[in-house]
Amino acid sequence: MFKMILCIMLVTACGAAGILKAQSFSQRVTELADLRDTCRILKTEISYMKDPLPVIFERLGNSRDSFACGILRSCSELMKERHDMQESWCCGVDMAVRNSTLTKEDKAVIYDLGNQLGKSNVRGQIDLLDMTNEKLAVQIKEAESLKKTKGKMYAGLGFSIGTVIAILLI
Repeated sequence: MFKMILCIMLVTACGAAGILKAQSFSQRVTELADLRDTCRILKTEISYMKDPLPVIFERLGNSRDSFACGILRSCSELMKERHDMQESWCCGVDMAVRNSTLTKEDKAVIYDLGNQLGKSNVRGQIDLLDMTNEKLAVQIKEAESLKKTKGKMYAGLGFSIGTVIAILLI
Protein backbone atom coordinates (compact mmCIF):
# COMPACT_ATOMS: atom_id res chain seq x y z
CA MET A 1 0.00 0.00 0.00
CA PHE A 2 2.84 2.37 0.91
CA LYS A 3 4.60 1.68 -2.41
CA MET A 4 1.40 2.40 -4.31
CA ILE A 5 0.95 5.78 -2.62
CA LEU A 6 4.63 6.59 -3.18
CA CYS A 7 4.33 5.70 -6.88
CA ILE A 8 1.23 7.87 -7.32
CA MET A 9 2.96 10.78 -5.60
CA LEU A 10 6.05 10.28 -7.76
CA VAL A 11 4.10 10.26 -11.02
CA THR A 12 2.14 13.32 -9.90
CA ALA A 13 5.28 15.22 -8.87
CA CYS A 14 7.12 14.44 -12.11
CA GLY A 15 4.03 15.34 -14.13
CA ALA A 16 3.67 18.63 -12.26
CA ALA A 17 7.33 19.44 -12.93
CA GLY A 18 6.78 18.80 -16.64
CA ILE A 19 3.68 20.98 -16.68
CA LEU A 20 5.54 23.81 -14.92
CA LYS A 21 8.28 23.67 -17.52
CA ALA A 22 5.66 23.68 -20.29
CA GLN A 23 4.05 26.78 -18.76
CA SER A 24 7.25 28.75 -19.29
CA PHE A 25 6.63 28.50 -23.04
CA SER A 26 3.10 29.88 -22.57
CA GLN A 27 4.42 32.68 -20.39
CA ARG A 28 6.87 33.72 -23.11
CA VAL A 29 4.06 33.99 -25.65
CA THR A 30 2.02 36.06 -23.19
CA GLU A 31 4.92 38.42 -22.44
CA LEU A 32 5.69 38.95 -26.13
CA ALA A 33 2.04 39.57 -26.97
CA ASP A 34 1.85 42.09 -24.13
CA LEU A 35 4.92 43.87 -25.49
CA ARG A 36 3.42 43.98 -28.97
CA ASP A 37 0.11 45.36 -27.67
CA THR A 38 1.91 47.98 -25.60
CA CYS A 39 3.96 49.03 -28.64
CA ARG A 40 0.74 49.50 -30.59
CA ILE A 41 -0.72 51.66 -27.83
CA LEU A 42 2.56 53.57 -27.54
CA LYS A 43 2.46 54.25 -31.28
CA THR A 44 -1.05 55.64 -30.97
CA GLU A 45 -0.11 57.79 -27.99
CA ILE A 46 2.95 59.21 -29.77
CA SER A 47 1.13 59.92 -33.02
CA TYR A 48 -2.05 61.49 -31.60
CA MET A 49 -1.27 62.82 -28.13
CA LYS A 50 2.25 64.01 -28.96
CA ASP A 51 3.15 64.24 -25.27
CA PRO A 52 6.76 63.83 -24.14
CA LEU A 53 7.88 60.23 -23.66
CA PRO A 54 8.09 60.39 -19.84
CA VAL A 55 4.45 61.49 -19.68
CA ILE A 56 3.34 58.79 -22.11
CA PHE A 57 5.35 56.13 -20.28
CA GLU A 58 3.85 57.13 -16.94
CA ARG A 59 0.30 57.15 -18.29
CA LEU A 60 0.65 53.77 -20.03
CA GLY A 61 2.67 52.25 -17.21
CA ASN A 62 -0.06 53.03 -14.72
CA SER A 63 -2.90 51.96 -17.01
CA ARG A 64 -2.60 48.25 -16.26
CA ASP A 65 -0.45 45.73 -14.43
CA SER A 66 1.51 43.83 -17.05
CA PHE A 67 5.05 42.95 -18.05
CA ALA A 68 5.43 45.74 -20.63
CA CYS A 69 3.74 48.36 -18.48
CA GLY A 70 6.21 47.52 -15.74
CA ILE A 71 9.03 48.46 -18.12
CA LEU A 72 7.33 51.75 -18.95
CA ARG A 73 6.66 52.52 -15.26
CA SER A 74 10.29 51.89 -14.31
CA CYS A 75 11.55 53.90 -17.26
CA SER A 76 9.28 56.84 -16.41
CA GLU A 77 10.43 56.89 -12.80
CA LEU A 78 14.09 56.80 -13.83
CA MET A 79 13.59 59.61 -16.37
CA LYS A 80 12.06 61.74 -13.61
CA GLU A 81 15.33 61.29 -11.70
CA ARG A 82 17.15 62.96 -14.60
CA HIS A 83 18.40 59.83 -16.34
CA ASP A 84 18.44 59.91 -20.12
CA MET A 85 16.02 57.85 -22.20
CA GLN A 86 18.39 55.06 -23.21
CA GLU A 87 19.81 54.57 -19.72
CA SER A 88 16.32 54.57 -18.20
CA TRP A 89 15.08 52.09 -20.80
CA CYS A 90 17.95 49.67 -20.22
CA CYS A 91 17.49 49.78 -16.44
CA GLY A 92 13.72 49.32 -16.77
CA VAL A 93 14.15 46.36 -19.10
CA ASP A 94 16.82 44.84 -16.87
CA MET A 95 14.46 44.97 -13.89
CA ALA A 96 11.56 43.51 -15.85
CA VAL A 97 13.36 40.62 -17.55
CA ARG A 98 14.91 39.16 -14.39
CA ASN A 99 11.97 36.83 -13.84
CA SER A 100 10.78 36.55 -17.42
CA THR A 101 11.05 33.68 -19.85
CA LEU A 102 12.21 35.81 -22.77
CA THR A 103 15.12 34.63 -24.91
CA LYS A 104 18.19 36.65 -25.88
CA GLU A 105 16.60 37.44 -29.24
CA ASP A 106 13.43 38.73 -27.54
CA LYS A 107 15.48 40.92 -25.23
CA ALA A 108 17.50 42.27 -28.17
CA VAL A 109 14.30 43.49 -29.83
CA ILE A 110 13.30 45.30 -26.63
CA TYR A 111 16.73 46.86 -26.13
CA ASP A 112 16.84 47.99 -29.79
CA LEU A 113 13.54 49.80 -29.33
CA GLY A 114 14.87 51.72 -26.34
CA ASN A 115 18.12 52.61 -28.07
CA GLN A 116 16.26 54.42 -30.86
CA LEU A 117 13.11 55.68 -29.14
CA GLY A 118 13.15 59.42 -28.53
CA LYS A 119 15.99 60.10 -30.97
CA SER A 120 13.85 61.13 -33.93
CA ASN A 121 10.70 63.01 -34.81
CA VAL A 122 7.19 61.60 -34.43
CA ARG A 123 7.24 59.93 -37.87
CA GLY A 124 10.57 58.24 -37.14
CA GLN A 125 9.29 56.92 -33.81
CA ILE A 126 6.13 55.59 -35.43
CA ASP A 127 8.24 53.78 -38.05
CA LEU A 128 10.44 52.39 -35.27
CA LEU A 129 7.40 51.07 -33.41
CA ASP A 130 6.04 49.52 -36.62
CA MET A 131 9.36 47.75 -37.18
CA THR A 132 9.41 46.58 -33.55
CA ASN A 133 5.87 45.22 -33.92
CA GLU A 134 6.97 43.21 -36.96
CA LYS A 135 9.96 41.81 -35.07
CA LEU A 136 7.76 40.93 -32.10
CA ALA A 137 5.28 39.20 -34.42
CA VAL A 138 8.10 36.99 -35.70
CA GLN A 139 9.19 36.22 -32.13
CA ILE A 140 5.59 35.41 -31.16
CA LYS A 141 5.25 32.94 -34.04
CA GLU A 142 8.45 31.24 -32.96
CA ALA A 143 7.32 31.16 -29.33
CA GLU A 144 3.93 29.68 -30.28
CA SER A 145 5.66 27.01 -32.33
CA LEU A 146 7.90 26.10 -29.39
CA LYS A 147 4.90 26.11 -27.08
CA LYS A 148 3.09 23.60 -29.28
CA THR A 149 6.05 21.26 -29.70
CA LYS A 150 8.25 21.55 -26.64
CA GLY A 151 5.43 22.46 -24.26
CA LYS A 152 3.58 19.24 -24.99
CA MET A 153 6.83 17.32 -24.93
CA TYR A 154 7.79 18.51 -21.44
CA ALA A 155 4.33 17.83 -20.02
CA GLY A 156 4.29 14.31 -21.48
CA LEU A 157 7.90 13.69 -20.53
CA GLY A 158 7.24 14.56 -16.90
CA PHE A 159 4.46 12.01 -16.59
CA SER A 160 6.45 9.44 -18.56
CA ILE A 161 9.53 9.74 -16.39
CA GLY A 162 7.39 9.52 -13.27
CA THR A 163 5.71 6.39 -14.60
CA VAL A 164 9.01 4.74 -15.51
CA ILE A 165 10.47 5.43 -12.08
CA ALA A 166 7.30 4.14 -10.42
CA ILE A 167 7.47 0.92 -12.46
CA LEU A 168 11.12 0.47 -11.51
CA LEU A 169 10.21 0.87 -7.82
CA ILE A 170 7.52 -1.78 -8.00
